[in-house]
Amino acid sequence: LFDLAPLEVAAPRAPAGCYARVALNRPVQREFTYALPAGLAPRAAVGGRVAVPFGARRSIGVIVELERETDVPAARLKDVLAVLDDEPVVGSELLGLTRWIAERYACSWGEALAAVLPATLKREGVRRRVPRIRAKPGIGALELEELRARHPEQHRLLRTLVELGGYSPLRELLRSLKLSESPAMSLRKRGWVEIEFVEELADPLAGSSSSKKRPEVLSSPQTHALARICARLDERRNATFLVHGVTGSGKTEVYLRAIEHALSQGRGAIVLVPEIALTPQTVGWFRARFGEVCVLHSRMSDLQRLSEWKRLQASLVRVVVGARSAVFAPVRELGVIVVDEEHEPSFKQESVPRYHARDVAIERARRAGAVCLLGSATPALESWHAAKSGAYELLNLPERVGGGKPCTVQVVDMRLDGERARASALFSRLLLHFLGETIFHREQAILFLNRRGFVPVLYCPGCQTTLACGHCSTALTFHRRIARLVCHTCCRERDVPAACPTCSRPNLRPVGVGSEKVESELAKLLPGARIARMDSDTMRRREDYENTLAAFERHELDVLVGTQMIAKGLDFPRVTLVGIVAADQALNMPDFRAEERTFQLIAQVAGRAGRGTRPGRVVVQTSNTENAAIRCGARGDYAAMARHLEHSRRELAYPPFARLCRVVFEDADTERGLGLAQRWVAELKARVADEGWKIEGASPAPLALVRGKHRFNLLVKAPLTGPGFEPVIAWLVEQAQKESRTEVRIDVDPVSMM
Repeated sequence: LFDLAPLEVAAPRAPAGCYARVALNRPVQREFTYALPAGLAPRAAVGGRVAVPFGARRSIGVIVELERETDVPAARLKDVLAVLDDEPVVGSELLGLTRWIAERYACSWGEALAAVLPATLKREGVRRRVPRIRAKPGIGALELEELRARHPEQHRLLRTLVELGGYSPLRELLRSLKLSESPAMSLRKRGWVEIEFVEELADPLAGSSSSKKRPEVLSSPQTHALARICARLDERRNATFLVHGVTGSGKTEVYLRAIEHALSQGRGAIVLVPEIALTPQTVGWFRARFGEVCVLHSRMSDLQRLSEWKRLQASLVRVVVGARSAVFAPVRELGVIVVDEEHEPSFKQESVPRYHARDVAIERARRAGAVCLLGSATPALESWHAAKSGAYELLNLPERVGGGKPCTVQVVDMRLDGERARASALFSRLLLHFLGETIFHREQAILFLNRRGFVPVLYCPGCQTTLACGHCSTALTFHRRIARLVCHTCCRERDVPAACPTCSRPNLRPVGVGSEKVESELAKLLPGARIARMDSDTMRRREDYENTLAAFERHELDVLVGTQMIAKGLDFPRVTLVGIVAADQALNMPDFRAEERTFQLIAQVAGRAGRGTRPGRVVVQTSNTENAAIRCGARGDYAAMARHLEHSRRELAYPPFARLCRVVFEDADTERGLGLAQRWVAELKARVADEGWKIEGASPAPLALVRGKHRFNLLVKAPLTGPGFEPVIAWLVEQAQKESRTEVRIDVDPVSMM
């Protein structure tokens, strides 16, 4: 069915009358044995896909072993229904890697394999045409008003289609709105939208290119770093390097030359970047250097991903640039894996299998005898600690290269009345003054606020309550453009009430600030400025994102206002001013990484200024000038921040000084969910009474209610040494599989604590 090139020259083949052990994408910690009929046996191979009966259904699985004998009674043994590949689609290297993932991240082997394969290879058919949708001409306010109260999901989809105009890829749009297909089908029945199937669209990053030239001379730190990397490549020895360089220090050039060296040896490379930083500009740097580059990202359709997979298997391309899942790309003779911005939380997958792409990259490089490069100006504390302890090799790039000037950073205490601008409480006098200067000199500015919407909270001073989502323990965010209250957890919407729903007083007040309000206030204060906003509300489609960045690069915009979308991967030489509107916004999050992430955001956003020949200025607005994350972030002092974090993490037994597993119990019945969590806590404390272990909980999760289900946390903190952690995880998985009413999520090495 798929003309895939073989991954293994001598993959084990099945003799007649043997059995196949098959891994299925099911949450069951075992594989299943099937008989291979004589007519199918010659085509069956380890790593190939087969169709098998599972219960009353036909399922697709991967052969992980061929056996001449089996202990399964003949009465229970079922036959393989079809062999789907003439050659294996998963090679021995990835089979071993997925087995490791299953053991480390508390999932089944089949679930781990499902993360490796393109979606099309998990089915027996191929979808060659893709759906797109639009609102019919003439549909507008009347239809939206009819849907507003009784059909909020249909209302949200139709409103978005009316705003966008024209056709939009249906699946991409539904994914961005977090909707199922049901609202689209209902709107089609009403006759208000049109859905048509069209031939596969081109990958939006397919034509990316860059005019960035190859530097003739490297800086001394770059030269030293590259020499150490190439030495390991020449020795064909595995090594993990932490490339710690300030923003603009030339880390990308080190990656590019290391890849060049690997290619000269006939080896391949994988480059992982955060999804949000996977821009045409980023991809263009690699295409300009290597020509044909495979790109893998979440916005690709199934067929696009399959096409790239096939090109890699056939060795038509040897360099892959992609987001998290590209770590599984079937690159042969792997020489280098790069994980750029390795500290980014998006490298951790939040659904099964809950793997961390950085740690999978390190393990894959180890198995392949390849070099793994972890790059960041603000490394995760775990990576920094590993480098300092000798587990990784540390490469420092302490200075900017290519003419970039160091930024001047000024911290403004917004608690002081004299610092605030008279015209707006959002901006300091200093930031407004600098914005005026920047625009006057035909330069550009970026304003960062990591919260979308107009205001985060509507507050009633009468009864001192905030308007919250009825299904989640989350305050509703007011979006002025659509005049709606939105829950950013479950995406439900509601009208803005005229009075407080609790006490009926009509004096609801907006509290806080979101990116939409920053844009609105700035437009009033700087009426001649060309301003654009980049957040998930305005960037519905990937082309919206690309078009806005292209307009900014052409200097058709003066100021870019945005959330974390603008914090990564942007390199614009005209940007001389960065303003961080509320730098301390994330400090009060109930997460042990809150300070670390605040520091990283300040340092990363500040790094967008002064990338060209003009000096950059950064204004950090805060109401918490004493906090270490603010002080160290403003100075760009990573080492001081790391020392501060290490002290608190060691005291509280958090990574990198302990292994961590988070178990979340979700149940519509509060007592049942809490009761189960408490029983597990008691059992775990009895099992791991050894010194150094901590079992914490059961306690309500920070997001205690999501989509109508109550959530409770259990934390397992284990010593770094000793064999006990894996057996405890295995016990947790075994217990979770017995539960049918309470949903249990096991997250090993969690990144989010919410």
